[in-house]
Amino acid sequence: MSEQSPLAPTSPRGPSRRTFLRGSALGGFAVAGLRHAPSAAAAAPSADAARVDYPTCCPGPFANGVASGDPLPDRVILWTRLMPERVAGAPGPVRWEVATDPAVTALVRSGEQTPVAEHDFTVKVDVTGLAPAATYYYRFTHSGAHSITGRTRTAPAPGAAVDRVRIAAMSCSSYWSSYWSGFEHIAARDDLDLVLHVGDYIYDFPDKDELVRSRVGFADMDHPDNRDWLDLAEVRRRYALWRSDPQFIRAHQQHPWMIVWDNHDIDVAYGNEVNAPLTDPASATTTLSDTVRAFHEWTPTRPVRADGSGEFVLVDDGSYPTPEDPLLVYRTLRYGDLVDIVGIDAELRDVRGQTADSSHLPPGQRSLLGRRQYEWLTATLTDSSHRNTRWRVIGNQGWFAPTDIPEVVQGVKMPKLGIGRWGKYAAEREAIVDHLRGARGERIWRNVMVTGDAHGNFASDVISTEYLGDGYLSGIPGRNTRNGAEPHNHGAGALRMSTGNGGPVPTGADDPADVRGPSVGVEFAPTSMGRGGADDMIRGATGLGPAESTEIARAAEASILTLNRNAQFVEWVDHGYGIIDLDRDRAVFEFWWQDKHVPRSPDVLGHQMVAFAEEDRSAVPPRFRDQIDGVELHGLPYAPTSGAPHGPPAPWFPPEA
Repeated sequence: MSEQSPLAPTSPRGPSRRTFLRGSALGGFAVAGLRHAPSAAAAAPSADAARVDYPTCCPGPFANGVASGDPLPDRVILWTRLMPERVAGAPGPVRWEVATDPAVTALVRSGEQTPVAEHDFTVKVDVTGLAPAATYYYRFTHSGAHSITGRTRTAPAPGAAVDRVRIAAMSCSSYWSSYWSGFEHIAARDDLDLVLHVGDYIYDFPDKDELVRSRVGFADMDHPDNRDWLDLAEVRRRYALWRSDPQFIRAHQQHPWMIVWDNHDIDVAYGNEVNAPLTDPASATTTLSDTVRAFHEWTPTRPVRADGSGEFVLVDDGSYPTPEDPLLVYRTLRYGDLVDIVGIDAELRDVRGQTADSSHLPPGQRSLLGRRQYEWLTATLTDSSHRNTRWRVIGNQGWFAPTDIPEVVQGVKMPKLGIGRWGKYAAEREAIVDHLRGARGERIWRNVMVTGDAHGNFASDVISTEYLGDGYLSGIPGRNTRNGAEPHNHGAGALRMSTGNGGPVPTGADDPADVRGPSVGVEFAPTSMGRGGADDMIRGATGLGPAESTEIARAAEASILTLNRNAQFVEWVDHGYGIIDLDRDRAVFEFWWQDKHVPRSPDVLGHQMVAFAEEDRSAVPPRFRDQIDGVELHGLPYAPTSGAPHGPPAPWFPPEA
């Protein structure tokens, strides 16, 4: 990838979670009359970055572990990095091996690739000739020294009848904000087909309200592991810092991943929140070319073609799969006839600060995706439906469904809280919803938005409008009866106590039994893997304790649920990941939380929800497609789902050479 023509942002990003909580009407309600926390103390002088030891975890030359990703029916991307400091002489060829057993003795594929400085000595191999829906084990070897062994799994054959797919979903993985117990629990699961990370896979700077852990301690905020990156070398080092965490490595070791970036992955504007007195922001030379380059080098991401088609670049000779256009990452993975997993890029446009082509929208309306990606997305969803694929899962970087103050009179805009970037692109959101509704063709059913960014748990029906007179109604608001993972998180979240369906006929409803008929899909946002929520922000702004700030967060959750009839669950305190369990009849969504302040924290099922593949008007309450509800509202048991094991786990430490 060329480093020419650095791409720097020319306009600021829109309101973030932090901006919303600090400056919105709801944030003002939450912190009114409360005192402010003291400012951070001055940091101690930094060591010379050139002499700072490099973050590692694993022994030997493959100190950053292994990973796999973007599986297809006959191939998968394998990844590792050879650490040149642990190699005698110049790095030589790395041998890769793929086998059907954890001992890597029953080999099915093997080859060699020589790591080079141009790719930061990373090794990426597009391994071909594999069987569909099969589990494989792999490792890398250099001069007799082995990497840890990884486990991966291919996708089912095209169009194959598939009964079940299980996905772990997450976003916003902040090393400084959490001990990442969730990664350990994901690694221990043996029934996952894919881990879907929908953005902020790494972070450019720590949040000042969430200084939970630091590899070198927080006394030195000028240390390159504690502050925003200044150049390409420090961006690469950030990936190494993440991979110095054993649980992060183990979660990648055991499962294939699909990763799409968000702003913190690729942002170039220096933005450290904690004072780093010896660091001059003007010394930052990081470009967008640097951040996207490091993303492709350090993740098992399969490159796509430069024509914007979303089609993969397939490398058959074992060479390094270099992207044709590193700025393109939107793509699709297909799992037989059960689910297509679509990863969109709802961020790059904001980071680049460029005006997207909005010619597909009414005059004067802005586009987040740009026409090329919008047309790819809508065509991909239509094609998926025409192939009779049962479900569509769309990985998306910002809350999509309306989450703001609704319109009482259609067309009369109300004051906005600024939650989520899609609110700034309402016309494009409406165009996507109209497409799913069949405004220009057939209705597309069974759509799931999997979303990150806001650091809160959110489940919603997907509607396009905030106008209260469109006939959409929802159930009665209430509070979760279950507690979260953190000890002070009681009654974790606001939720609906009923589905709303099956009652009296509302004015303007298309169907007397289906008051949520305008919904064209469901949205599942399973919080963050550590980055802070409302309680962290409230504590930082007020100095209140965990219990008090959590109760204020409870008021915020209830306000969001009450104001937004499409919202079905809101919890903005606990952190972790989600599980999506898909079969032909339903999709079950699980919010799994861990106390981010405690190493090796237990896994807690915070809430469980369901969406049905077909309607059943005879059920009580009636069941409809593209609506998400708590499982108990439909008489289903509240219990963790599980699937068939995919084989023994890969061993943690490599055998002796």
